[in-house]
Parts: sequence; structure tokens; C-alpha cells
Amino acid sequence: MTTREWSTVDYYDVLGVARDASPATILTRYRALARELHPDARPADPESAERFKKVTAAYRVLGDADTRADYDHHRSGVADRELLRRSDAKTVGVGAGGQRAPRLLTTRRSARWAVAGGVVCFALGIVASTLVVALQRHDAELKRRGVAAIATVVERDGGRRLEFTTADGTVVDAKEPLKTGTGRATVGSEVDIRYDPDDPSEVVTTEGKGARNITLWIVAVKLLVGGVFFVVLGARRLRLAF
Repeated sequence: MTTREWSTVDYYDVLGVARDASPATILTRYRALARELHPDARPADPESAERFKKVTAAYRVLGDADTRADYDHHRSGVADRELLRRSDAKTVGVGAGGQRAPRLLTTRRSARWAVAGGVVCFALGIVASTLVVALQRHDAELKRRGVAAIATVVERDGGRRLEFTTADGTVVDAKEPLKTGTGRATVGSEVDIRYDPDDPSEVVTTEGKGARNITLWIVAVKLLVGGVFFVVLGARRLRLAF
């Protein structure tokens, strides 16, 4: 069902009900018309078959609360509709061949999904930002009070590990810290680390973490900005008529 058809067809008139008719009234009326106009009831009447199709299409729109609300908004002809079209002309742009790209969020349901998705993205952005800050603080603290050592990059069970000996002679097999970007040490090479004297399995490499931190912050910022964008866009669509 297209919004162009919504502009030209009065589904309330097709069903013969008032605009403020209750869902029960609409259902009752549809059932009565469907029984009367069904092709099996009037096999030799093509006009009844055509009207049956129109009645069914009308009920598909008016029988669903969300779709009915979208239809009513579309038919209301509020002044904000022209403002919305002008805004779309600026933000959506024109596609290949001079054709305008389709407008996003054409129903209230899709607008509500945009708001919900934006809230989730923003929440994930906050969580990601918190984790990045915590990771940076953890690395800084471990570098400050950690014990220096030289570890060997080894591979066990399909994963990379750091193996080193502590000051008291204990051999430790620690997880390799998260790293992004290029320049990753090859298996068998030695790297400078600092380990937590209270928990030697907690290690940090002495190399810079700038590339890793930048990558993680980019992810966090994208989630925050994307979340705000979808919340604002969805809320705006909910305020304006479709």
C-alpha cells in the first residue's frame, strides 16, 4: 500500500464507517462487506469482486492501529507537510539521473524505531567511552607502578600470549594486551612490558597506545553521534505529519 494511494482513496468511505469509528466497528463492517462481496458469493459479478478487493485494502489500513494512525496523519493535510518536503529537498538530495532519493522514515512506526535505535546507540557510545577511559587509566597506572620485564610472544591454542619470568623467578603466561594498527610483534619476538607485582598476569607493553586509543575513541564517538542523529531524526518525524 503506497502513500500515493492514501492521498486519493478514502478508506473510511470505502468501508462506510465514520472517521472516529472504533476498531470493533471497523472489523464488524469489514466482515459484513466481505461476506456480501466475496467472489464465492457472487461468482458472476465482476464489480463485486473489484469492490471486495477495495474493501480488503481498506481494512488492511484501518484494521491496524499504527497503519491507521499513519493514514490519518497523511490525510490530515497539516501545514507542516510542505515544510517537511522543503527540508527533505535540502537534506535528501537528488540521485542519479535527476531522480530524488526516497525519503526515510515514512511512517510513525519507523520513526519510533529510529528513536529507539538512537537511544541504544547513544547508550553503547557511553559504555564504549567509559571502557576506553578505564583502559587508558589501567595502562597508565600499570606503567607507573608495574615491574619491568622482557616477554616473549608465543602462540598457544590459536591465540597469542606473552611469556616472561618475574623478579622472583616465576614463569608467567599472560594474555597479550589489546592492540590496533600496524607494527604487531611477530611470534617469537621479545617485547618490553611492565607487570602488576600483585597479579603478574596483568601486563602492559611499554610501546605507545596512541593508535589503539584513537581507534577505540572513533568507535565511541560514532556511536554517540549516530545515536543523537537517529533520536533527533525520529523525534522530528514523529512531530511532523507524514
